[in-house]
Amino acid sequence: MSSPPIETTHNSDTLVIETNATFTLETFNIEVLSYLGQFTTDIYYFQVNISPIEDGTTPGQPGLLRVGATASALSRELQLRETLGDYKMLAPLLAHTSLESVTININSSSPIPNPEPEPEESNYLEEEYYPEAEIISDSCTSKVILLTHLPAPEQTLATWLQQHHSLEESLLLTGQVCQFLRYVHQRQWCFISIIPQFIQMGTLIQFFDLTSAYPLEETLPSGLLGNYCAPELAYGKNPIQEAMSSYTVAALLYHSTHQHTIPQEQSIDLNIHPIPGIYQILSTCLSPIPEQRFSLSQLISILVANRQTFSNLKIQWNIASSSTLGLSTNRLQNEDNYGVKHQQLSDEQTMIIAVVADGMGGMSQGEVASKLAVQTVLEEPITSPFKTPEQRNQWLMALFAKVNQSVANNVKDGGTTLSVIIAIAQQLMIAHVGDSRIYLLRQGQIQQLSEDHSLIAMLSASGQITPEESINHPDRNVLTKFIGAKQRLSDGYVQNLTRTQQKLSMQLENQDILLLCSDGVWDLVRENELVEIFNHEKNLQVAVDQTIQQVLNQGAPDNATLLALQCRIDKIYSEIPPI
Repeated sequence: MSSPPIETTHNSDTLVIETNATFTLETFNIEVLSYLGQFTTDIYYFQVNISPIEDGTTPGQPGLLRVGATASALSRELQLRETLGDYKMLAPLLAHTSLESVTININSSSPIPNPEPEPEESNYLEEEYYPEAEIISDSCTSKVILLTHLPAPEQTLATWLQQHHSLEESLLLTGQVCQFLRYVHQRQWCFISIIPQFIQMGTLIQFFDLTSAYPLEETLPSGLLGNYCAPELAYGKNPIQEAMSSYTVAALLYHSTHQHTIPQEQSIDLNIHPIPGIYQILSTCLSPIPEQRFSLSQLISILVANRQTFSNLKIQWNIASSSTLGLSTNRLQNEDNYGVKHQQLSDEQTMIIAVVADGMGGMSQGEVASKLAVQTVLEEPITSPFKTPEQRNQWLMALFAKVNQSVANNVKDGGTTLSVIIAIAQQLMIAHVGDSRIYLLRQGQIQQLSEDHSLIAMLSASGQITPEESINHPDRNVLTKFIGAKQRLSDGYVQNLTRTQQKLSMQLENQDILLLCSDGVWDLVRENELVEIFNHEKNLQVAVDQTIQQVLNQGAPDNATLLALQCRIDKIYSEIPPI
């Protein structure tokens, strides 16, 4: 990895690197803007402005210039970069060179940022810090110089760690770091720390500095301390091992979930937030005993599994209902029936089945038909397989065929509408026959998910009558489809979501409200009125009761049933619990 020699505006034999110095490096003009500090021992970090030599009109870009001795960590970085190649998580090296004579002048009168303390080599357990008041002049002969872009401060991991993040976000970030460290370890190298100021956040993180990586089994000449360094590194006698990288990953996870680095005084007896999964990772990988820590491959699998757990949603249902005989002197029985079956399949997955049926027929046949339909739906066992929308739709179609057969065989001169919803986790599906309705209330808007299988709906759809004319039409109660009308249901007889949503299932959102109601409700309470009632009233049962009362206030010539289901979708851990 050789490079052309540097040209400098200073003495041709010596390159002087100091604030405001300018020189060329390969194809770039370099202007030194400021000294950033020593984030790795004996490596000088500078912020520079870089611009291409051949194009004087192109605006300069922020760059990171690092200078160190020939035998410093920069030489290790060059070796590792050669090994890694163009890996996607590695920020590209723009230029590099070696020079025999380099002088570094750092004037203490210029403000020098005080970076977060990073690993410092020492023969003792105490950390060393470089005094800000000291004027540093390094004229050691042979130097290695590396140039990369410099990530904007607001895009760095250091800035990211100062902000609050969800557990899912923390696990995603930590998982990416673990992925990179595992990739490096698979090539017989090992990171023993990280420098957050030189890791850029994004869809995929990028490392700009590799000076914290060492060949496996190498032994450090002296002890090393740092926020992300395993405790055994303090003694400087332990060969570099994979367990040290596992500690670094866990220390980063601790930082992101606890909003601070591991306190040095608590490195043995550490207080960890009681979060299942996270607690086990940190307790194991921050163990002072290296042999107890997970390997990087184990750790990345555990991080991914926990992220999946925390990304899962916990769904809870609030259910409210009311049904009334109505006020008609010609109706002495309530022929409506409804029911709900709610199962908690796991902590994060629920299944709910809700049904409304509006019976019809002489004597008490309508009541028998609707009751039989609801009972059959709620008692039907779930068959396997039952994972895909297609499999669930087949189950619904077979269920409706069974209900129809039962009503046709057991109810003489009777029938019923049948409206069913099934929601597993966030996936909603419906099956529907008749003129009862299924509504979705979402963010102040209402949408009818079911079709009306009635003569009026058919005439309106064909343009033969207007919506206004349908309100008082003499045939408004004539159905074109209902359960029990014939012995066998033809294909397409039962409506699913493909008729209104062009797909078998739809995704539920937090605070969605599903309304299942007989025509005795929607015939008297318009859609805009339903929106107003359910948006204004936070208590679901009160909203249902208000709707039924409005039906009664308007005469209630028919039985009226309203079943409301509101879903609440939350993260399993929406907040990090305190210690």
